[in-house]
Amino acid sequence: MDNAIGKPSLPRASRLDGQATRLQILEKAGELFAEQGLANTTSKQICERSQANSAAVNYHFVNKEGLYRAVLLEAHARLVQLETLVSLNERPGSAQEKLRALITVLVERLHNHPDGWALKVLTREVLSPSPEFEVVLKEQSFPKAHILRGLLGQIMNLPADHPTTLRSAISVFAPCLFLLIAHQPLKQHVLQGLSLEPQGLIDHMMCYALGGLQAVAATAHDAAS
Repeated sequence: MDNAIGKPSLPRASRLDGQATRLQILEKAGELFAEQGLANTTSKQICERSQANSAAVNYHFVNKEGLYRAVLLEAHARLVQLETLVSLNERPGSAQEKLRALITVLVERLHNHPDGWALKVLTREVLSPSPEFEVVLKEQSFPKAHILRGLLGQIMNLPADHPTTLRSAISVFAPCLFLLIAHQPLKQHVLQGLSLEPQGLIDHMMCYALGGLQAVAATAHDAAS
């Protein structure tokens, strides 16, 4: 059957096969970029690992850089999806409840996907930014940071762009990201016996975060008055 502009429509099976191939390339490219970095990974290696033909990267992603950009965006989404944050922020409840829900998302991601490639790719990118980094910041990092700052500002009764709010964003979320990146070395070599059982970790991180937010907010309000 022809489509609205007179071109033959692809059979449904072909479209599904194409999507499956694209996802397979994205997954295997993520693994390789995490292991070797962008500069040391070739399109040929990606195609071989994903069992795709040699033109597949260019067909689905234009070029290796386009594929890398797609991998970075996917990695950011696997950490926490922007849609999840927007939904969390818009639902009823206090800012404290929303913060707990966000910490829960991050801790459960650690528990359910302890050894994925996403954070390794993002860590490499932060330490050695590529030209694609700006796209990731614009599409993922900035919108997420805006929501997070707003939540912390509500808890502390301070503007989202107040210096105390900005510093607090680092204090609250850096431990979550550090745990996601370095949980295995911590458990095995540094803090032997450390329990990363989700509920206990969520309770601890929430209690610690709220205690710190209350303390620095009090200092900020005292200084303002």
